[in-house]
Amino acid sequence: MGRIWVKRTGIVLLAFFMIINLFLFTSSRLNADGIPGIGNWKVLSVLTGSMEPAINTGDMVIVKRYESTVPQTGDIVTYWKDDQSRSLITHRVIQRLENGYLQTKGDANQEADGGWTDPNRLIGKVIFTIPFAATLQQVIKQPLVMLLILAGFVIYLVSSKRRAMNQPGNSQEPIQT
Repeated sequence: MGRIWVKRTGIVLLAFFMIINLFLFTSSRLNADGIPGIGNWKVLSVLTGSMEPAINTGDMVIVKRYESTVPQTGDIVTYWKDDQSRSLITHRVIQRLENGYLQTKGDANQEADGGWTDPNRLIGKVIFTIPFAATLQQVIKQPLVMLLILAGFVIYLVSSKRRAMNQPGNSQEPIQT
């Protein structure tokens, strides 16, 4: 009974992560800005430790676009690094000017980011952090890991079928008419 529960839980988790990866890949291709997500909600991976300990390297953040509100001092926001770059930065707002420009800083950084962030480059506010999710996603995306997962799934299916056929009452004799 315990082994069946562990196997089923493993399969459900594997399917969940595969579906999430498929969603992230597809939505990033469909969204005009190339950022995975739906509508005003975006899902991003954290690649550096500039926001530690609040957000760690390898975490995933859920970012929501500002609609009727504006960023406030203390908000953790994600924005485009500059107009030409495809790089995103997730840092805390330390100052906001009346014209909407933001001064940001990573919690782990000694100094504020250079310059002011144009509000037009703002993606949104970090609403939620999922610890280790980006690390797990990166591991699952590796070809060798995908191959091992697929091989394990096939082995599980074959062994389950064999066990079911070897159970009493499952004879392979043809039915006589």
